Amino acid sequence: MTTAPKPIRRVVIAGGGTAGWMVAAGLSKCLGKHYDIRLVESEEIGTVGVGEATIPTLHILHEILDLDEREFIQATQATFKLGISFENWRNVGENYFHSFGKTGKGHWTAGFHHFWLEGRKRGLASDYGDYCLELRAGLDNRFATLPDNGINYAYHFDATLYGQYLRRFSEALGVQRIEGKIAKVHTDAASGDITGLQLDGGALVEGDFFIDCTGMRALLIGETLGVPYESWSHWLPCDSALAVQTTLVGEPVPYTRAIAHPWGWQWRIPLQHRVGNGVVFSSKHISDDDAKAALLANIEGEVLRQPRVIKFTPGQREQVWKKNCVAIGLASGFLEPIESTSIHLIQKGLTRLIELFPTDGVRQSDIDEYNRQTQEAIEVVRDFIILHYHVNNRTDSAFWRDCCEMDVPPLLKHRIQHFRDTARIMLNQGELFAENSWVQVMMGQGITPASHHPITRNMDNRNLAEFLGDIRKDVARTLMKLPKHQQFIDGFCPAPKLDLVTNKPVVGPELRINPNARLETVQLSNGATVYVVDDFAQDPEALLALAQAQAGQFEAPAGHPYPGPQLALPDGIAGALGGYFEQHLRPRLGAGPGLGMFGRFSRVTQDATTLDPRQRICHRDDSAIGPGEVISASVHYLFKDEQLGGTVFFRSLMSDAETRQFMRDSNTLNGSAFSDKYGIAPGYMTESNRYFEVIGRVPAKWNRAIFYSGSIFHTGDINWPAAKAGYQTGMGRLTINAFFKSRRPA
Repeated sequence: MTTAPKPIRRVVIAGGGTAGWMVAAGLSKCLGKHYDIRLVESEEIGTVGVGEATIPTLHILHEILDLDEREFIQATQATFKLGISFENWRNVGENYFHSFGKTGKGHWTAGFHHFWLEGRKRGLASDYGDYCLELRAGLDNRFATLPDNGINYAYHFDATLYGQYLRRFSEALGVQRIEGKIAKVHTDAASGDITGLQLDGGALVEGDFFIDCTGMRALLIGETLGVPYESWSHWLPCDSALAVQTTLVGEPVPYTRAIAHPWGWQWRIPLQHRVGNGVVFSSKHISDDDAKAALLANIEGEVLRQPRVIKFTPGQREQVWKKNCVAIGLASGFLEPIESTSIHLIQKGLTRLIELFPTDGVRQSDIDEYNRQTQEAIEVVRDFIILHYHVNNRTDSAFWRDCCEMDVPPLLKHRIQHFRDTARIMLNQGELFAENSWVQVMMGQGITPASHHPITRNMDNRNLAEFLGDIRKDVARTLMKLPKHQQFIDGFCPAPKLDLVTNKPVVGPELRINPNARLETVQLSNGATVYVVDDFAQDPEALLALAQAQAGQFEAPAGHPYPGPQLALPDGIAGALGGYFEQHLRPRLGAGPGLGMFGRFSRVTQDATTLDPRQRICHRDDSAIGPGEVISASVHYLFKDEQLGGTVFFRSLMSDAETRQFMRDSNTLNGSAFSDKYGIAPGYMTESNRYFEVIGRVPAKWNRAIFYSGSIFHTGDINWPAAKAGYQTGMGRLTINAFFKSRRPA
């Protein structure tokens, strides 16, 4: 009789770093309400922390997690990436650019490069890169996000900070982090399944399903379950890397630099606070010491830490899912950094696991499907990376000659010959790298196709010239509208200054809450309670000084209804505020376990006559929460002119259906149409009208904080006509606004 699979309820992630916390974030966001998710890691065990460049597929994960792009960029010191500059790869002194996105416009029978090849043949086409916005923007150091995904981009970021950012995200969703080294992995004698992780302090972390994110050690999938490792060193010659961080010199470029050397290659990845540098090399062709010397001789800026050597074997586990354990990240295998695929492969392992998650127990069919998909996907990525080494015209070193002469996998061999003969790239559905990537690298590495598709001959010279010219002109016109990369960062997402040695924020004012502050209550006429704390901060002047020092970084996000500029709170202030809410307010406001918080400095500066419909009326803070969630809010007044107003609370005089329609109209109608329908002219709403009734008012007071349920209609008590100058002078009506998301109590 077959034993029924054991349902999964407890998930244990072994290891943190980028892989562990990406997995924790994805699982907790998608499945966290149904499972107990714990992550075991030790502060004493460092992470590789090298992978700082990404590809555009990361947007998919961030959409799944519903991350705020600006917040993510600032938390990770990120910059933008439009592609990779390959220098000296085809031959010494010859460069090309592998850009993201598309080049030109193709036909269903043939990609754009066929028409470009025909244009070159007739003398009608300029450089291939002239037809790609991302390539031209990258080389001209320009960048901006565009509507309708008009530009394809990825990021450079600090991998350590990214792991910390995802840790905060995951813990807010209920993931439990357990500190400790794994001393022993326990298995069931009968089934061979993993049952628990014994920590060096003696604690036993038991689970039903385990995810191995222990890096190259592969403690669970390799050491415990004995899954063999398949080496691909005969195709991928580099087996070592050295990484070093340097200070910024000049403005960051929106691309990764990959600079080939006689024994491997070098990367340069600019972030907002520093530059990531390193070399990837073959230990058969250069020693560690010589590679280190070469790296230090080819960097710019001050060295922040001494280089460290990382040894690896390119390859993949023969199985990445065995029994009740899945390996993700370096534990499953590693190719090499050249096309920034490592973080993508973590992401793909995670999303594949969510799709095939063994809710009702581990079944062999799920294991087989996961392993099959993983193998097919990584082998195609492997082949794309081999292409960079194998196709080259370099004869200056044994390393490159060996790469050129090696025998490559059959599918890659066919694709190279097929492109060389016909310019065709025939891909299977779901492959990571699209046709344009293969074309850019094939031609960039030196392949000139012998022929191309005959449909291109249907266009006469005039039509072909117009077709190519219109694309080139459109690229040029868009390019001229883009700001410089640094200019865009300064305006959209400048990150806080960090200590470059510790990666910690530069020391500044923190929120030190007055331990003797009294919690008072204000009863609203509908029975709800607002909690008021006077003399809230011990040093409110320091908070005001911080805001004044960063006045130039305040901005009013496009489309945001708040009537003035904002600035995200530093972690130290947000953390203290969140801790106070958790200790003193969460139970009082009827909120369950916390799911995260967000805080900002805010100023009211918008003229009352210019307000759009959303800004003319009261609002609630719970419009974006999910089922089973509640939101609470706070306002901390940091201005001394009490005439600038506190907060006023309302209840709707309409039915629920009418209220929903009213709020929808405020978001969809223009100002004139809204005024015609409801008779509400531009201006700040501070009194009752025929739609809403005032149920309470809390006056402003220097260093007063109030806490309330985000489900109550409210707005700032803005006295614009009488105090207009006060709002627009200095920091004006400066407040700290914070929002606390929690689970709804059972």
